[in-house]
Amino acid sequence: MSRPPPAGRPPGDTTLPPFEPPLSDLSSLSSTIQQAISQYESASTPKEKALYLQTIQTTSTKLTRLTTPLPQQFMELNFRPNLNVAVRIALSMSLFTSLPLSGSALTPSTLAPLTNSTAEFIHRIARVLASFSILQESLASTGEVAYSHTAFSRFLTAPPFQSSTQHLFDNMLQAQTNSAGKFYKEHGFKSPDDAKNCAFTYAHGVKDMGIFDILEKNPEDMKVFNDAMMVTAQFGLKELVGCYPWKELGKNEEGVMLVDVGGGKGHVVRELRNGVEQLRGSGKVILQDMKVVLEGGVVVDEEVKLMPYDFLKEVQPVRGANYFFKAIFHDWPDSSCLQILGNLAPAMTPTTSNPTPKLLITDLVLPDHSPPPGLVLRDINMLLIGGKERSLSQWEALLAEGGFKIIKMHGQEGMPVEEAPLKVEGKRELGNFDDDDWMC
Repeated sequence: MSRPPPAGRPPGDTTLPPFEPPLSDLSSLSSTIQQAISQYESASTPKEKALYLQTIQTTSTKLTRLTTPLPQQFMELNFRPNLNVAVRIALSMSLFTSLPLSGSALTPSTLAPLTNSTAEFIHRIARVLASFSILQESLASTGEVAYSHTAFSRFLTAPPFQSSTQHLFDNMLQAQTNSAGKFYKEHGFKSPDDAKNCAFTYAHGVKDMGIFDILEKNPEDMKVFNDAMMVTAQFGLKELVGCYPWKELGKNEEGVMLVDVGGGKGHVVRELRNGVEQLRGSGKVILQDMKVVLEGGVVVDEEVKLMPYDFLKEVQPVRGANYFFKAIFHDWPDSSCLQILGNLAPAMTPTTSNPTPKLLITDLVLPDHSPPPGLVLRDINMLLIGGKERSLSQWEALLAEGGFKIIKMHGQEGMPVEEAPLKVEGKRELGNFDDDDWMC
């Protein structure tokens, strides 16, 4: 039985009350922004400046929402995905790389031969990007509209960021739209517990295949994915070096200090070794990943030992060292994460030279309350493949179930390296763990 309409409203009535945001709310938000601007001006550290900028951004978003009529909010919600379409088309036609990095503006008629397009088509795409401040719009001396770079569009000229945008649109967003309406109705409105039978699997019309299995069947898609992951690998690397006392890590009996598990091509290892003298030297660091990844080429020198390893299927072969996972656990549901932890636990045995082996994790840590929009959207992105962005309480619960405990979190808010030692028979804590994207 359908619910009756609210009192005084006839069925189907979509009439909205007058749009008059309360003056008190407008004044309060405006005051908060002005105060944060003043605090930003007098801030003495990068951390303080970042905090006040976040306040300005969050409050400005609230002010924008408060001053936007509901019909406009409705239209923006439903048509906003077309911004991603415009960006994707711009990438395909090399629009961003065709604009001068000097900042000079070009008209659509000038851009047309550079992008194998027409002036009319370029104008349709570029005006969307300009309306969202991705490009800068101006008037040429001829009176024709012209477009130039902004700081963000210059950002999009770098190949890793282009690959990341392409991957998120071609592989992730398309799979979201092909699965959201049906997958959860058929499989239940719950977080998937099987990464090989998730919404991404459903969108591709297969079974028992996760995102990596599916991408491997298309070499071009896999190449784009690997190039895109360079963004994840390199974000925050400078901060990562300084936010944890890497030089204090112990060694196992073979002299191994750190094992980068699922470390890809080694961008993180390279940065850590460049910044931490104690990690240099033959055999002190091991880079582990799937054989196909390592055979595709790495960026580390011969002092770093390469070791094929499947953390879901194999017990960790390197014992008594310290184990680093960057942006790994968020790819997987809790059940798979427990497999990873279970395969690691036997290796975390204390030795004379390393009495407390550490598990170090760098992954996103969502605030338990009122997380920022960008972070929760990333969680929905991971939901597609059966993964999950976790809050601190979720990390604590997951690690506790796997026999670990968070000892300490390092680094910036929202980007920590968590330390979690392994519990043995509930009596003694061994090892440690840290987390990114941070748990550093």
